[in-house]
Amino acid sequence: MDPSVGERPRSATGVRARLATRHLVPLVGALLVWSSLGFVGYAVGWTVHQHRAGARLVATEEAHAAVRSRRAPCVEGTPSVGQLEGILQIPSIGLDAPVEEGTGNAELAVAVGHAPASVLPGASGTAVLLAHDVSYFVHIGELRPGAVIRFVDQCATVAYRVVSQQVVAAGAPVENTPGVGTLVLDTCWPTNALFFTSHRLLVTATEVATTATGTTANPIETPAGDAIGYTVPAPPALVAEGLTLTLNEAPMGTMTLTGDPSPGWVESPGPLALEAASLEAYFGGIHATAASQAAWWAAIAPGVPMPAPLIGAQIVGHDTALDVTIDAIGGTPRSVTLTTEITVAGGRAPGEYLESVTTPVDNGTVTIGSWEMSRA
Repeated sequence: MDPSVGERPRSATGVRARLATRHLVPLVGALLVWSSLGFVGYAVGWTVHQHRAGARLVATEEAHAAVRSRRAPCVEGTPSVGQLEGILQIPSIGLDAPVEEGTGNAELAVAVGHAPASVLPGASGTAVLLAHDVSYFVHIGELRPGAVIRFVDQCATVAYRVVSQQVVAAGAPVENTPGVGTLVLDTCWPTNALFFTSHRLLVTATEVATTATGTTANPIETPAGDAIGYTVPAPPALVAEGLTLTLNEAPMGTMTLTGDPSPGWVESPGPLALEAASLEAYFGGIHATAASQAAWWAAIAPGVPMPAPLIGAQIVGHDTALDVTIDAIGGTPRSVTLTTEITVAGGRAPGEYLESVTTPVDNGTVTIGSWEMSRA
């Protein structure tokens, strides 16, 4: 890990360099990056999410430990894209998340991203942090004026208090605040949407205190969400059919979590990684039944009979959004249920159906546990 992890420019010269040419700076670049993801970019991003997330979290765990224990030196400077900057803490919603420089998928797949077009937390001006919805920022809509937000790195703990929140159109500018430390949290709205949305939720907070490393009374806990290596036991021939969201047309709806999931897991990359694996199992089932491949089906749905209307048939339309419900206890997911309405062509019984597919999770392995269909 680069020894400058968590560094922050704090000199007056650095601040003046950022703000010398204007007093009111729309951070258009930061939000245009976010809003330009689009539907295709969103699907591609979460297709590779579960594969990147596990490896990147393992690679950065040593750096996370250094930030938490404050053993790493305080080094000032500008972080590079993908570099761990610190940890974002929001006690009222149980959030404890790593923050990396950059807002590309490689960063947002495993962390909260800092928009490079904005100042760093702790500097004069507006720092913008972004995260995917149904991930780290799924609960920021619950923040009310007065809620405390902390950004912690090896140099200091910067405390902010929430002053407002608003829903804006994607790409709307964010006002810079010269002379005032401001933090803006930015995510898609609504925060449980699995589809590309045209609006963003902005939570604004102002700096109230900065405490030097080692003097804060609030310990830094381990960011949650590192156990997200979910797999589907699909045989290679079935995988070759293409089981990702980018290769299968299915409009995504919303995500709901039931049971008693821990706040840390809810706000980690875990639920989205699990959703990606469940979709892989779902699309695997569709390809296996369409090809009447009993061996493919048995590999991903052991002991479950093939849904008769889909054998040798094609799903020609997902007529309603595919909603995802995850049941979990603590940080351990138990199952995922996918519900939608489909139109089937060919096969034994073409027509419109209400569909509910449940994929149990056993030690990180996702399979098909039930596939129910009823006439719409």
